[in-house]
Amino acid sequence: MTVSADTWQRRLDQGMPALPYVLLVLSTTAAVTVDGRTATAPTLAISAVTLGWLLLFRRIDATTPRVAGIYVVGLLALCVAMTTRSPLFGFFVFIGYLSVDHIPGWWRAPPIVITAVLSALCQSGGWPLQDYAMPGLFPLLAVINVGVAGAMFVVALANDERQHQAGVAQERQRTAREIHDTLAQGLAGIVAQLEAAAHARSQGSDDEGHLHAATRLARESLAEARRSVRAITPHELEQAQLPDAIEKVTTSWSSTNRLPAEFTTTGTPRPMHPEVEVTLLRAAQEALTNVARHARASRVGLTLSYMEDVVTLDVRDDGVGFDPTRHGYGLTGMRQRVSGVGGELAVESSPGEGTAISASVPAVPA
Repeated sequence: MTVSADTWQRRLDQGMPALPYVLLVLSTTAAVTVDGRTATAPTLAISAVTLGWLLLFRRIDATTPRVAGIYVVGLLALCVAMTTRSPLFGFFVFIGYLSVDHIPGWWRAPPIVITAVLSALCQSGGWPLQDYAMPGLFPLLAVINVGVAGAMFVVALANDERQHQAGVAQERQRTAREIHDTLAQGLAGIVAQLEAAAHARSQGSDDEGHLHAATRLARESLAEARRSVRAITPHELEQAQLPDAIEKVTTSWSSTNRLPAEFTTTGTPRPMHPEVEVTLLRAAQEALTNVARHARASRVGLTLSYMEDVVTLDVRDDGVGFDPTRHGYGLTGMRQRVSGVGGELAVESSPGEGTAISASVPAVPA
């Protein structure tokens, strides 16, 4: 989708809440000024009640099925009353189609059929039917309106089902990725600590610190995996903003692996969408895990940069480097996670030249 199309889509989404009020005003004005059969006072009274109904349900949460059902029943009753005043209220009756989003499944069918019949009635001249031509058209128009609305309803229902199934599959993939990343990073850290303990023992040094670190990593990884199954925000982000969380991860990693690691933030930090923040946090953890396992670096630097449209995380080390065309599951999983939120992952490295990883994701606000 182009930038221009995105802009128009956002404008359309922002304007949709005002549409019922605009159509109500237009329909009422046309009914009072154009339709000579309509008495002004009763028409304005019905419009005022309808306006009150719209405003009432704008103030309360009408997204639950029960409340949404009450709202739609009342709205359709008012539409029936309006169509008996003037067929020009057919412009407003269209809102009936747009008011069933929060009604589940096939329960949407009756409101849609009623809206289609009321639309056909308005197209036929309103109630009571005034001449001999229009009454004959009403059944045909009703069939056409119900048929078109029904076809659109079936398509929308099928689309909802596809989106539901896609959402279920996406959530399963997210959970599997969270568990894998958590356990893989934890196991990598444990292996590194056990190898360091074995090396210390072979040199006659104290290995107790490494063993304690391995035990702590095992417990933290198990707890985080359980949290991932329950779809809970990583504990690093529960009590801290993203920069603080990454700084804490960096400090803990540096202490555990006994390597200097520096974290800096540029730009103005601001809350991002949870998926964006989790993605950047996991990218930092995975990058540090790879440094501990493979880089043999003497120092590491992390930079979190807040820009207008994107947030980037850069991780650099002065280690042995590698061939970026040949990498393991860690970088593959990181790239999949970053691309899953619409971002990009860039890797620059060569043997003996260190490594630079840059994760750039859209700055989607919380």
